Amino acid sequence: MKQPIQGFRPKMLLLMLSFFSVQLLYAQAGPNLGTTARTMNQAIQAMEEGKFETANGLFRQIVQSNVPIPPEMPFFFAKTLYELGQYSNSENFLQKYLDLNGFSGEHYQQAKALQEKLKIPLSQIKECSLCDRLGYRLHTCETCLGERVIEQDCGLCKLTGIVGCSRCAGKGVVTKKNVFNIVEYYDCERCETTGRLTCPRCEGTKVEHGDCNTCKGTGQITSSNLCDHTKNDGLTYSQSIRTSFRIIGH
Repeated sequence: MKQPIQGFRPKMLLLMLSFFSVQLLYAQAGPNLGTTARTMNQAIQAMEEGKFETANGLFRQIVQSNVPIPPEMPFFFAKTLYELGQYSNSENFLQKYLDLNGFSGEHYQQAKALQEKLKIPLSQIKECSLCDRLGYRLHTCETCLGERVIEQDCGLCKLTGIVGCSRCAGKGVVTKKNVFNIVEYYDCERCETTGRLTCPRCEGTKVEHGDCNTCKGTGQITSSNLCDHTKNDGLTYSQSIRTSFRIIGH
């Protein structure tokens, strides 16, 4: 299995892609910086040599560089991501390329062809129950072992097993004004004057069963492996790059 390449964190991706469009528009209005152009040429050369993992790293360097991005770069990045099996990410950048360049894009026809090629793998991801919406394999949660819920300290009674009676506010007596507006006191029947009740959440055991915080109650977590949509858990994956791209506004 190939070693995973260090990818972007989801929060970092959101920030980078939020100004991604701004950079592209600026690039159309102004000259490309020499460093960016050289890096992009290196990435394209890597693509031509079939070194798509190298190209992926170079394109990500450009996105992170905070300099104007060449307007054609999203197409090449989308093509690279397609070759790496990151179909959802490829679709996002391809759509960004079409939105920004339209019919005037130098690689418009190739972009439309790639869009057609993406339909099948994207459909497979959508229909697969073994992977997430980005096409990455789902594994059984190691915290709850797929049970979705887990035993944990009761958060309602704070490990006491009891809670205050809400009817009498923990006093053991309730008050009521009679017709003469005089306050009368009665024993609280709900708690039998103790002011306390057995915790309704843990039933006095001090332990509650709640949704697992690791998997958010789903019983599964997303791995770094691209899914091949088969149930062979012993499968050796040929690609394991985890990069979650999300484009603001899509």
